[in-house]
Amino acid sequence: MDLTFNITEDTPQGKFDNSFVITAVCLILISISAVAGNLLVLAAIVIKRNLRTISDLYLANLAVADLMQAALAIPLRATVLLGIRKQQAPVPCSVVIFFTILFGGVSNMSILLVGVDRFIAIKWPFTYHTWLTTKVFVSSVILTWSSMFLFAASPLVGWGRSDNPTLSRTCRFTMTLDRTYVAIGYIFIHGLPLITIVIVYFFILKASFRHSRAIAAQEFSLQSNNSQLKEDSFTREELRTTGCQGHTENFSNSHTEQPHARMRNHVRNTSKTGKGARMIAILIGVFILLVLPIVVIDVVEMWEQPSAPPIVVNIAICLIYANSGVNVFIYAGWNAEYRRNFHRILLSLWKLTVKWFETNQEDS
Repeated sequence: MDLTFNITEDTPQGKFDNSFVITAVCLILISISAVAGNLLVLAAIVIKRNLRTISDLYLANLAVADLMQAALAIPLRATVLLGIRKQQAPVPCSVVIFFTILFGGVSNMSILLVGVDRFIAIKWPFTYHTWLTTKVFVSSVILTWSSMFLFAASPLVGWGRSDNPTLSRTCRFTMTLDRTYVAIGYIFIHGLPLITIVIVYFFILKASFRHSRAIAAQEFSLQSNNSQLKEDSFTREELRTTGCQGHTENFSNSHTEQPHARMRNHVRNTSKTGKGARMIAILIGVFILLVLPIVVIDVVEMWEQPSAPPIVVNIAICLIYANSGVNVFIYAGWNAEYRRNFHRILLSLWKLTVKWFETNQEDS
């Protein structure tokens, strides 16, 4: 396969450009943060048994894709940014683009699956476990990874690679890939998922508001029940003075305690669902904000409009890769169970580090 390229103006020969160095440093920091964060998510799911539901497994699949993007694709792109000399790059852009499309595409599809999973759980809670089984999860994950692998590998075997690829420090899709391939990729990897995610986001947000109103109504109902309990206590006191204590106990058990407990459990469950919906809504919203800039820039350039300034392109590239590391902070901020497990894991690692340091000090 011919891997020769033409040099572009953004590739100064024999010297570094400060903007590309800054971009590479930004990518390295994103890579470190994303690797640590996604490993934390996977560790929490492996260690804690109650974090192995279908919803959590979809989050684990997303964490694996983001982890691979951060551990492999981002460092390779940073290497190209820092290492281009004359007519050769330390890593072919075709390899960088393959891993970027594979892991980035799986990540996009995984976010879509996470949103659809939460949508089904909120919209049809009674049939959720019937529809989203382990078999459905495994099938959807295999389909996602296999389809993205085939699409990402196509340019390596000839289809989708530009006839006149251009060597660029940023390994831009529009400079190394065929326009038709890029268009298909953006439609199916970015376009359709984005449209679907926006629709799912809208319904999840709507359901979240509906749950919030329901919680408020139920809390009001609880307050009314508490007032009724006080009146019932006064009535039982009157009955006790007339010798009807047995009737009072039956009245208390059948009309107050059980409905009161059921109402509290219902409020607790509804509150948990509403928090989960808000977490997924923010997850999807951040995803759109981080992915959209580079998509807009590439689409505009595909129509042979004026190119965006290099600094804008570099910022957009950093943003789309930052999506691989930002998800973990959303989990930690909106899911108390993940947050507790993150704290336990980090505390255990800290204790092991201190113990190891003290042991080495004694040996020396």
